[in-house]
Amino acid sequence: MSLLTTIKDKAVQFALRTWFQLKCNKFGNMTSLQINSKIKTIQLELELKGETSPIKVSIKRYELTEEGGKTYLCVGEIETSREWINVLLANYLKERRFEVPSAVKIAL
Repeated sequence: MSLLTTIKDKAVQFALRTWFQLKCNKFGNMTSLQINSKIKTIQLELELKGETSPIKVSIKRYELTEEGGKTYLCVGEIETSREWINVLLANYLKERRFEVPSAVKIAL
């Protein structure tokens, strides 16, 4: 991976972790986040309130698109360390797109 790509990925990781901590802290904490924009993967770990162990999330084949001045994330494949969450995600999130928060968009 090129130095520029690595720097960009680290900036996005920082922005996304900061956004998560500000917007989603009532659910728990994001303890790790790794983005590899070259192979389009995201790995993260969450310590959610009420859970006895961290939840691992693996996103593969994501795609970023722009439309109308907004940036969207489309998740191709997503898997977690919790079977019930995998079922929920397969039914409601797979192949949907989500607007990227402006704090993260700045780092892209």
